[in-house]
Amino acid sequence: MKKLISFLFITFCLYSTSSCQSKQSKTFHSGHSKRIQKIDSLFKSNFQQNLFHGGIMITCNGTSIYENYLGIADRKWNLPITKNTKFDIASLNKSMIAALVLKAVEKGKLHLNDKLINILSNTTLEGSFHPQITLHNLLCHSSGIADYDGIAQELKNNNFLKFKRLHFSNKEYINFISKIAPVNEPNKQFYYSNFAYHLITIILEETYAKPFSEILREKLTLPLGLTHTLSESENKKVIPKLAEAYSFEKKMNQWHQNPFIDLSLGRRIFSTVSDLNKWGQAMNNSDYLNKHSLSLMKQNHIANISKHVSYSYGWIVIDENNKSELGNLAIDKPYIIHGGSTDVYKTMLININNGAYVISFFSNVGNQTNEMRLAQQIVKFLIP
Repeated sequence: MKKLISFLFITFCLYSTSSCQSKQSKTFHSGHSKRIQKIDSLFKSNFQQNLFHGGIMITCNGTSIYENYLGIADRKWNLPITKNTKFDIASLNKSMIAALVLKAVEKGKLHLNDKLINILSNTTLEGSFHPQITLHNLLCHSSGIADYDGIAQELKNNNFLKFKRLHFSNKEYINFISKIAPVNEPNKQFYYSNFAYHLITIILEETYAKPFSEILREKLTLPLGLTHTLSESENKKVIPKLAEAYSFEKKMNQWHQNPFIDLSLGRRIFSTVSDLNKWGQAMNNSDYLNKHSLSLMKQNHIANISKHVSYSYGWIVIDENNKSELGNLAIDKPYIIHGGSTDVYKTMLININNGAYVISFFSNVGNQTNEMRLAQQIVKFLIP
């Protein structure tokens, strides 16, 4: 299992934000038509080479300027990918998880400076967590908690297959993570940790005394109208219109379906391209999160411990004052971005200049798809 972080960034608007809003549809599309044609050709070419099977949506100030769906969602039944096809959003779930935490903070149910050991005080641990780790540290990857590379070698074999098929109760998973050696003390370095966010989802469940799927629906998807976005932790349940994920074996010239991953790991979220684009747009106004929370979602929280990465809560942020080696496209406009990978699902969400452009795309042939290169090509065509 590769790190779930695949980052990428894109940017700007040929015209200013007000220009995109004020132009009539015909004028707008005539000004972008050649660029959109190039983007369309890019995706068709990638599809024809089996480098991309999925969907993409690009909006300018909330107006869709390009949307396309290519390839196969289920090879057993030869079902095509459509507008309503769901994908595993992988690490893009981190921004949603962070937002749920901030909603709980707004209601006084949690505080960002809450200590992890206090939150988990009722859980018996065979290992331990550093006493100074806070909820804030978990959100911005400054906790020092390890990632998948810290688990036992037997669980890493065969691309983490044994680990992917473990099934934990909340207390068992907390205990499992507590026994993994930390990489550092909190507030010492940026270290991307999926386990930190897995702990956050458990904290949310303990806070609300509800499954994460219900919390997500009540506190995020219903308020925002994300009708095709859901979470599921019960493996026996069928997720409707879900794209299966595939890898391609070149020697055998065959497609192989993604092996089973236990749904309880990390509280996976599934969504469509259009819903994900709406989520990216939600970062532009305070209708969902209040102004303070929205500011926390988009500011660099690790400036004092890293000169190489600029990370907020579930987003990488790049602007005039915050630079990052991850996702650096050398552009002048501010943007936030996060990507994700579960080996064969690849995802990307980018919000440029407060929604001047929002770009979302999925692919379900991950070992064929280079999402970084693809995003860079999109930007090259979109922005002269």
